Amino acid sequence: MSSVADPLVVDHHAGPAPCAHGTSSGFWRAAARPLAVAGAAAAAVATVGLRDPHVAGNYPSCPSFGVHCPGCGSMRATHYLANGDLVGMASRNIMVPLALILLTWAWGAWCDRRLGHARVPALRPPVPVLYASVVVVVGFAVLRNLPWEPFTALAP
Repeated sequence: MSSVADPLVVDHHAGPAPCAHGTSSGFWRAAARPLAVAGAAAAAVATVGLRDPHVAGNYPSCPSFGVHCPGCGSMRATHYLANGDLVGMASRNIMVPLALILLTWAWGAWCDRRLGHARVPALRPPVPVLYASVVVVVGFAVLRNLPWEPFTALAP
């Protein structure tokens, strides 16, 4: 028996077939969803970059009841990011740069797999890392609401 696979036999248990790199329609069909998500994200960042969230009335106010939640300041951070001010972005919400790194990685891995590759590892952290992430986010929410230095620097 030959060890060479028969190209006419289809293995239905091998998972999705890679996209046809030889045709442009195969590439665009595979890349359509990741590109749509990237376009929507770029449009949202551009909108926040053009309409300053510091100006009253540009966006609805947050119903936070006087408490800084973990996401508080993220729209202002996005405004600074869209205008190229990375220090301003980090000063509004220190979690935004980390979130951007993780979201970019996840999008890249998704796009890579949609195109039939597996070069970018998917983000699949172990359960203890997920629990630790929840503890970090809740801890961040508590610390940024404390009225003492150095914790007041965490408030947006």
